[in-house]
Amino acid sequence: MQIVQTLETINVNTDDISVFQYFKDLITKNFTKVIGRKNKIFSFFEENEIPQRRYFLKVLDQKYRKSTNEGIENLQDAHFKTFRLNFEQNNMLKPMLFIKIDFVAGRILMKLSSNEKLFITYIRNYFQDHNIEYNEMTNILILEYKNDNTLELFEAFADESEHLKYCVNFEVDREEYKKFRQNIHNKENMKWKFNALAKLFSNYFNTLECTPQNDLSEIRQKYLILVKLYHPDFHQGKSAIEKAYAREQFEKIQIAYDNLKALYKNNT
Repeated sequence: MQIVQTLETINVNTDDISVFQYFKDLITKNFTKVIGRKNKIFSFFEENEIPQRRYFLKVLDQKYRKSTNEGIENLQDAHFKTFRLNFEQNNMLKPMLFIKIDFVAGRILMKLSSNEKLFITYIRNYFQDHNIEYNEMTNILILEYKNDNTLELFEAFADESEHLKYCVNFEVDREEYKKFRQNIHNKENMKWKFNALAKLFSNYFNTLECTPQNDLSEIRQKYLILVKLYHPDFHQGKSAIEKAYAREQFEKIQIAYDNLKALYKNNT
């Protein structure tokens, strides 16, 4: 028996017809939103069936312990997932691959249970045009967030239990993923707001010979160079016109920097 979890499903794969029939009876007798055919059964989440779903997972864990001497991990929120029961012919169960997912500062970390080079190539092709790093020593793959398509691809990827020749078990903390997704959306909204405001501040960027792509430290360095160049103290011996021009530029530079500093402080 295999227990394979994804982002939204928990799959029970077995080539033992008695095990399949046992869990099929449990599902059809205790849950209402059930569909399936001879060798596949689906049970979808129903709010008023949470006690039965928790009991089903408890029984499933007990059966799994008897056959493997190991418990099923991350069952605390699994009752929200779709239950999928699959019967496979003898010796047709696919090899298992376990992937633990973590979320760190705009990156999705995938720790594989083994170094599967074919699967790494598959992931690179799945997330085309994304920046991906893989460490063969630690079996950790790092996927950088690029745009909304990154999350759509990840959710589709992590909600599929079969990839290539593998049954893939995804260990994902749903709450951590929700926080990660919300943080990404917050940053994207702030980025959009910043870019919209930056257009209104274009004169200030031009005055300091910078662009919105420069960070505040780069803008400050440019400011220090320009403010020194046009500081009135360095133009004492020059003509009245030159001194007036220098003072005008000095004041424009000062105003530009003060406004850009406020822009970055309040919107980044």
